Amino acid sequence: MRRLFLSLLALAAVAIPAHAQRHSGITSPPTAPPPPQVAPPAPAPIVPVSSGLGPLVFTQANAPEPAPESLVAQLQADDDRIRAAALSAIGAPSSYVSREHAPVPHSIQINYVALGNSGELDAIVTVELDLHLVSAIFVPSGSAWRRVGTVTYATNFADPNTNLGTFLRTVRSLLGPEHYSAIFRGISVTPDGDLTEHEAHLNVFNGHAAITISFVSAERICEAAHLQAHTPHGDCDLTERWLQGEPALGGAAAVLVTATARVGVHDAIDPVSRMRLFDFSHTRNYECQPFEFSDETSHYEPTANSAPCFESVKPATPPPTTAKPGQPITTKPEKPATPPVPGGGTSPERQLRRSPTQP
Repeated sequence: MRRLFLSLLALAAVAIPAHAQRHSGITSPPTAPPPPQVAPPAPAPIVPVSSGLGPLVFTQANAPEPAPESLVAQLQADDDRIRAAALSAIGAPSSYVSREHAPVPHSIQINYVALGNSGELDAIVTVELDLHLVSAIFVPSGSAWRRVGTVTYATNFADPNTNLGTFLRTVRSLLGPEHYSAIFRGISVTPDGDLTEHEAHLNVFNGHAAITISFVSAERICEAAHLQAHTPHGDCDLTERWLQGEPALGGAAAVLVTATARVGVHDAIDPVSRMRLFDFSHTRNYECQPFEFSDETSHYEPTANSAPCFESVKPATPPPTTAKPGQPITTKPEKPATPPVPGGGTSPERQLRRSPTQP
């Protein structure tokens, strides 16, 4: 009897786990929870490679003013009150207007150009004062004119590197062949001689002036000398930057190109290095950032971060040459350009030699 009880107990111990592993077709056994999902990394924010007006100051306005030709005449009038009123009308700094004797501009320039989409010519009146260059933008309003903005640049009249020609120029706008842009440039120089130039593009939209893009267009930063006083600077880092249209990507697409280089101390003190062409000719590295014009902000907005513009590729294989009688013809088979490899180089080319042709 005892043996029978022990046998039944052993069979029950075996049957319980076997029964526990069985399940009906309706329910499934419990499964482990899935591992936690790792959130994908957030995309890198898109930021402009360069922005800012630097020494340029842009002020929007919406004030009825006399015709541009009348203002030019008033700026040269003998009466101090008339000159002061004309300086105020173009948005000159208050220090010139509040003087007892309003100054006569050293030079005056007037440009008529289509900065907007109204189909009419707008006007830019630029004056050169003792310590400022001032450009006022006027748009026609019926039979009158309105000043819609002023760009001011603080610079000494005695500085031979700044004048009306270096401060303002007009070019065909990237937004369309019937539009123009006013491009302003302002230079700032540190006591050590480092130079930075800012560029700003201005257009008019529905009677309002707007800076569509601004950036550092040129920069020269040199290492300070560590020797005696009056020794030349060390190596210099050069930057040249410009905005160019990309019609293939759409009428409102543009690319901001950044070219950089580094020159040694001997090149940096060469008199030729003072030329702008010197910096351009020494640039070796190029990066591009695409921009798209936004109708909402009236500004060029970046659509991607800056990246190398292109990779170097070897030129195509030249065509076969004609051999002299009695000599074999050596050719290289035509093949697509070798793709770039990491590091900027290209993979070695293999030359194949063809056997001499039979007569």
